[in-house]
Amino acid sequence: MKTESDKKKSGISAIILCGGKSTRMGKDKAGLLIGKKTFLQQIEEHVSGADEVLLSVKDRRDYPEIEARHIEDLEQDKGPLMGLCSALKECSHERVWVISCDMPLVDWDVAQELEDYLMDGIDAVIPVDKTGKKYVLCAWYRKSVWKILEEQLKTGDYKVQHVLENLRVCYVAVQGITDGPGKFYNINTPEEYRKIIPEKIKEKAQQTPVVSFVAYSGTGKTTFLEKLIPKLKAYGLKIAIVKHDGHRFDIDHEGKDSDRFTKAGADVTGLISSEKAVLMDNRTVDPEEFLKKIDGVDLILTEGFKHGPWPKIMLHRKENGKPMPLRPEECLAVISDVDVEDCENVFPLDDVGKTAAFLLQYIQQNMQHIENL
Repeated sequence: MKTESDKKKSGISAIILCGGKSTRMGKDKAGLLIGKKTFLQQIEEHVSGADEVLLSVKDRRDYPEIEARHIEDLEQDKGPLMGLCSALKECSHERVWVISCDMPLVDWDVAQELEDYLMDGIDAVIPVDKTGKKYVLCAWYRKSVWKILEEQLKTGDYKVQHVLENLRVCYVAVQGITDGPGKFYNINTPEEYRKIIPEKIKEKAQQTPVVSFVAYSGTGKTTFLEKLIPKLKAYGLKIAIVKHDGHRFDIDHEGKDSDRFTKAGADVTGLISSEKAVLMDNRTVDPEEFLKKIDGVDLILTEGFKHGPWPKIMLHRKENGKPMPLRPEECLAVISDVDVEDCENVFPLDDVGKTAAFLLQYIQQNMQHIENL
């Protein structure tokens, strides 16, 4: 499965518009949650395929957690048209993907699909839904149109829609974009947030939480997890654990029926008895997609996957003589036999119960978050 960075194309800028007042929402839309991420964090991830990302803001100090270059409006209180003009003027590339902070479901796949329409002689590519609504703040523009926007602003006309009258525009039906109707949502009011998005938020948030235990070989990951699982089970939790093996492994026994099926070329081989069952996927699989197949449990633990996308608990043992494999501030928790700074959750190696209690609380907080959506 390709990641956003795998899809990166050269010569592309992206602008995220965050300078609005969010008057109808009553709170900053960029900070609303979709799953465990804010709208803005989600969109930042979705535009990571661009060479540069600019954040259009009211104040350069806004959203310090976002690494993108912050661009203030050239003049305040002139609306999104001023934000767009100011950011386009600062872009390094001619082809610019623009998206507002109230459209967190539009991903880079959509951007790439629409980019195909930004041909020679076209200034902008604007999606249009079946009601005729034009998504002018979720579209492709050429950097050079900032001059046209500037001229319109000088006349006192701050309506983004009006600028289209002076551009060579290609309109693209949302229905013709892959999963377009499921991604093109403007979230401007509390009602829209509650009624339009919740199912998508919950679908994402309700995925079983995954926590990766990371340590150097010889630290005692397996022994620690072996002691941790019974502690978690004592809370009534159902636990899955997946080990990352950096080498080739075999489960089938030579000559057994399942082994013969695998060698014959079966893509998936299964074994079922009255007590247990196993499915062996005999193909290269994406770990994220593989873990999504695990259901009916409260928590998935992995041993390894240092570079995986899941929250990590790092184990560190002083006598190993090795540095920590991760920076403490990057970790959900650290388990160590020495004092550790820069991590809020630090537990001793010889007290598995404290880690178990922490994970129980982590699961409960995750469940509470879902209920609050």
